[in-house]
Amino acid sequence: MDKQTCKNHIAVLKKVRGACDSQLDVGVKAELDAVIEALERFEPDHGAERAMRLAQRALQIIAVIVKIMTNIGG
Repeated sequence: MDKQTCKNHIAVLKKVRGACDSQLDVGVKAELDAVIEALERFEPDHGAERAMRLAQRALQIIAVIVKIMTNIGG
């Protein structure tokens, strides 16, 4: 993951946080903030494995937010 891609992901996650803030519980907000913070600290030379773990974590929090916002799964 290059630096620009990382910046783009951070911007999108911050927009999601702003748009959905009132509907997210404290735990989801904390995880979202933690993912954003990890992306802000990420350096491309940290390696592909770390980038993959971080990408997986970001996707997991996005999935949780989508589920909450769309009420998928009851």
